[in-house]
Formats: sequence, C-alpha cells, structure tokens
Amino acid sequence: MKRNALLIGGFVVAAFVIIIASVLWLGGSDFFSKQQKARIYYQGNVSGLAIGAPVTFRGVTIGQVTDIGIQMDGSTLKTTIPIALKLQPSALEVGNGGGKAFNVPDLVQRGLRARLASQSVVTGQKAIELDFMPGTPTTLVGGAGVPEIPAVGDKFGALIDQVADLPLRDTVADVRAAVQDLRNTLVSVQHTLDGAQSVLAGASKELQLTAMESRKTLNAATEAIKQVQATSTTTLASITSLADTSRQTVLQAQPELQRTLVGARQASESAKVAMDRVADLAAPGAPLRADLEGAVKDLSQAARGLRSWSELLEEKPNAIIFGNKRE
Repeated sequence: MKRNALLIGGFVVAAFVIIIASVLWLGGSDFFSKQQKARIYYQGNVSGLAIGAPVTFRGVTIGQVTDIGIQMDGSTLKTTIPIALKLQPSALEVGNGGGKAFNVPDLVQRGLRARLASQSVVTGQKAIELDFMPGTPTTLVGGAGVPEIPAVGDKFGALIDQVADLPLRDTVADVRAAVQDLRNTLVSVQHTLDGAQSVLAGASKELQLTAMESRKTLNAATEAIKQVQATSTTTLASITSLADTSRQTVLQAQPELQRTLVGARQASESAKVAMDRVADLAAPGAPLRADLEGAVKDLSQAARGLRSWSELLEEKPNAIIFGNKRE
C-alpha cells in the first residue's frame, strides 16, 4: 500500500514538473537565459504603449516592455515616464560570430536610441523601436544603476507638435467662412449660368431662325443668279448676233454710205456757192439791193393804203357802193 502511494506521488510530481517545463517552453520564457535590463525616460505622451509591448531593432523583436511608471517633480510638476525594458542579448550579436557581449552603454555611446513606433493605425498600439542615430545628442535623465537608452521623438512628433500649436479653432472658422463664401459664390455662379443658359437658348433659337432665313435668302439669291446667268447668256448671245449683223450691214452699206457722203459734200459746196451769191447780192451798193429796197418801199406804201382802206371799210361798209365822202 505504501509502495503504491509512493509511486503515485512520484508520478504526480514528475507530471507537475513536465507541465511547468512545457508552459515555460511554450510561452517562450527566457527564465533560464541571461537577461539584459534597460530603461527609457520619456518626457511626453506615451499613449498606446502597454506592458508587454515588443522592443524591436529594425523590425526584429529583441525584447519587451516590463514596466511603465510616472515620476513627477513636486515643485515644477514636470512629469517623466520611466519605461523598463527586458532585452535578449542572444538576439543581437556584436561582431562577427558574436565575439563581443551585448553592452548597452557602449551601444548608446555609438548612437543607439529609442523611440515610439506605431504597431497598428487602427488600434493605436505602440512599440519601442531601437536604432542607431549617431547624429542625435546623448541626453540621459536617470541616474546610475540600470543602463539608460536615450529617447528621441517619433517620426511625426515634430509635425504633431507644430499642428498642436496651430490655431485650429480660428483656422476651422476661417475655413467654414471660406466654404460659405464659396457656396454663395457657387450659387451665384449657378444663377448666372442658368440665366446665361436661357439667354444662350434664346440666342440659339434666333440663330437657327436667322440661319433658316439666310438659307432661304441664299437659295433665292442662287436661283436669281442662275436666272440672271441664263438671261445674261441669252442677252450676250443676242448682242453677239446683233454685233455680227451690224457688222455685216455696215459692210454691205459701206459703198452707199460713201456715195451719200460724196453727194452731201457736193450739196454742201453748192449751198456754199449759193450763199456766196446771196451775200454778193445783199452787199451795200449792189444794183439788185437798190431794186430790192425800192420794191420794199413800194410794198410799204401799198400796205399803208390797204390799211387805210380797211379802216374805212370798218367805219363805213357801204363806201364801196356810195364812195368815200369826206364831211
């Protein structure tokens, strides 16, 4: 009976040891490995960083966050947040083949720095990222004891600080005013476009009517031009025929015209001779002119006698029968 109890107790102890070893092995515990502790001091906000957050070096996990605290100066109320790290020296080999031990102070002097890095944009979780930044100053906040890694701002820290210093409320008010002005402008532009669209529609209709009238006028002018062209062709043909006929007529009448011109020239010469003779007869001292002047005087006397006789007949119509008795 005692022997069975001893066997059962030994079996239970062995099972318990196996369970603990399995838990430690499956949990990735480094309980039996050498640990390197370090500390980081942050002056700003570490929102999103929690205990157990990974510590990475260029994307490779080399440790985790073991503690996050708060230190406050009672006089100035200045707050510092110390963060304790647990590093695995085996994850980082210094030298070829790991000839040198992992020494945090030496690496800090050569530019090792720590900064917050975002793990997820959705959840906002943060991690600690280690890297070499030789150009940054070595500012240590903590005292002696645990090695300290200087902290630097994250990649967007300066930008976030600048954005925080901006007058966002005034900027938003200005943006709202600008948006309202833009909206009013767009409404005014829309009204203007509507008016312009109606004007353009009216103008388009007028242009269409004008184009139709112009097309009709152009068609009428084309027809008129065709008619004028046909009439001009006919008239030109008639003129050409008339010119040909006139040329033939002139050619045929040319001998008769020459004879007529000769006869006219001869008649002109005969008339000139007759006029010369009349001028000689009418010249002063010519015999014929004296005869003519005497005949003219006789005719004048006869005319006066006839005038007296006619006046007598008007006064006394019976003078032809009884004669003219002077009283």
